[in-house]
Amino acid sequence: MLIFNCTKAAADFFSVKRDGKKITCIEPSPHKTIAESIASPVFPEDVDPQENGAFQWQWVVHCVTIQRKKYWLVTDYHSRYCIMFPAGKKGDNVEFLNSFESGLKANFRYWVDNAKMGQDKAKQHIEQYNAAISTCAFYQRGDRSVQGNINTTTWYLESVCLEKGHLTEALDCLLFGSVPLHCCHL
Repeated sequence: MLIFNCTKAAADFFSVKRDGKKITCIEPSPHKTIAESIASPVFPEDVDPQENGAFQWQWVVHCVTIQRKKYWLVTDYHSRYCIMFPAGKKGDNVEFLNSFESGLKANFRYWVDNAKMGQDKAKQHIEQYNAAISTCAFYQRGDRSVQGNINTTTWYLESVCLEKGHLTEALDCLLFGSVPLHCCHL
């Protein structure tokens, strides 16, 4: 199960008003902090917690605007690895999920190739992901430590956009994630 912990900026982007009603995919979180959710995972009623060993993959989602273009920064809670891609239409969580999954699987392929393990290993990772992930949840909460990494990533993304222009191509977004952030620390 994927858990998307959304900052206020991300939660606002996922929320729209239609006919005077607020429509959002954001649900009340079962715990105040991500760490509490990891210690005591909660699953939707239609998900068997025993399936896949009660696996939950925690991500922190943030939306930034750079030169009037919106980008998603989706950061793994444990590793702090960040997947970046252009934000689509406001309120469209399905487009977000499709872009995220496409970017994540591209990262599997890139890193496996980069480690010289071959595409069979990447295919295995993707098959394991497909078997383990069948649903997701969106909560509004963050983590100060992860937010620090997101702020550094945002700074780096701003500098890349100023130098090269907007990153809109899938390959540009993939290569953005492949650059170690420690190289941009002064």
